[in-house]
Amino acid sequence: MTLARHFESEQPPLWRSHAGSRAHLAAAVLVGAGFLFDFLTPLGVAAGLIYTAAVLCSVWADKPAAACIYAAAGTALTGLGYLLLPISGVDQWIVLANRILTVIALWAFAFVVYRQKSFQASLEQKQNELTAIQDNSIAGLINIDPQGTILSYNRTCSRMFGYSAGEVIGQNIRLLLPDSAGSGEDPGGGALFSGRPTQFTGVRREVQGRRKNGEVFPIELSVSEVRVGRIHLFSGILRDLSAEKKAEAERERFTKELARSNRDLDDFAYVASHDLRAPLRVIGNASTWLEEDLADVLDEDSRENLGLLRSRVARMERLLDDLLEYSRAGRKTDSRYQQTMPGTELMREVLMLIDKPEGFTITIAPGFGSIRLPNMPLKQIFANLVSNAIKHNDQGTGAVDISVEDAGDHYIFSVADNGPGIDPEYHDQIFKMFQTLKSRDEVEGSGIGLSIVKKHLERAGGTISVRSSPGDGCAFRFTWPKQQEVEQERD
Repeated sequence: MTLARHFESEQPPLWRSHAGSRAHLAAAVLVGAGFLFDFLTPLGVAAGLIYTAAVLCSVWADKPAAACIYAAAGTALTGLGYLLLPISGVDQWIVLANRILTVIALWAFAFVVYRQKSFQASLEQKQNELTAIQDNSIAGLINIDPQGTILSYNRTCSRMFGYSAGEVIGQNIRLLLPDSAGSGEDPGGGALFSGRPTQFTGVRREVQGRRKNGEVFPIELSVSEVRVGRIHLFSGILRDLSAEKKAEAERERFTKELARSNRDLDDFAYVASHDLRAPLRVIGNASTWLEEDLADVLDEDSRENLGLLRSRVARMERLLDDLLEYSRAGRKTDSRYQQTMPGTELMREVLMLIDKPEGFTITIAPGFGSIRLPNMPLKQIFANLVSNAIKHNDQGTGAVDISVEDAGDHYIFSVADNGPGIDPEYHDQIFKMFQTLKSRDEVEGSGIGLSIVKKHLERAGGTISVRSSPGDGCAFRFTWPKQQEVEQERD
């Protein structure tokens, strides 16, 4: 049941079919009676009145064209009666005038009925369209009078509450939005229950509904006042929030789990940077003291083993440092993450962090001079990529080119070298933790550097890729959203 049906109740199709058949039958009887009366009253007045009544029968016909059909039949019989029936003792011009007036009256009535029926058909079509739209709306639509009595109720409401339209039409809105379903100072439906729905219009709020099975569930409700002539209604739009509330609760649970996981990660980082580092220092110091105390009795192999032990301790400490850095990647930890600076100044500080051999050249593209970039984590990202290019070059000399490209809403940076290159089958592997292409005895490293770079970029909304093949050097390309730059400046 919808608002369209409330304005004008729709006749059942079977009743309409019967009414149309009866209209045709009545018109046929009247047309026959009119032609018979032409024999009895040759003036044509009585026949004209009967033909007019036949045209009026089209009011109950199914189609507007029935009025024209009845008028045409009456016109034909009026003319046929004038031609066939004998006229005696009556002025012929009077008879002709009567019949002409009859034809005019027939078509005048037919026109009026046709227009009325056409307007009615158009109105019914629009009402049917409105009914279809309301019944198929994804939102619940309900209409009440100023006393809170339910007047209409669409299919979505039926699915939402479990009641059919017949079960709720004529009932008070308390059936669906009970007083006890609310919570807090404003239960949401109080204005409707107290007969003051005007206080409820023009706002959208969350209230509690009750299904047919007694289940209480959250609803978003907005009410509009409707006045059409003497009809005064309040139209409500309802949306079931059960799925959203469930998703919201799931998000809150996930957020709490994530916060707990981050706390655990911070605890691990603390342990890695303090508790694990302390015994490593003891091992390193003990090996040094042993070497000093036993200097007179140690042979070369023993000295080499002690040196190897200290190098492994140093490697473990670097690994702990990198693990700590990886755990913090993507999370702002100090003021450097809030600071922006000119691109050339940033690259100058990057070069100061790198131990560049004499045989290497590092070229910075002039495009850095016209942009501002966040200090961190871009400084660490560039330092890691340039250091890798130098560290993995097996020639002792080489070149590293750093460039930037403005791509609209983000920058595209490139760090390219002329080193030995990387086989394409390892392009994904190098971004995983603890993955190295050479043993740590050949190239010292924890295998976490590129993992840290990738994590920083992904947290910022950027991407990284590598183009390389053996003997052709490497080109690391990564994107950095400009939005990150704006947020840094605002912070």
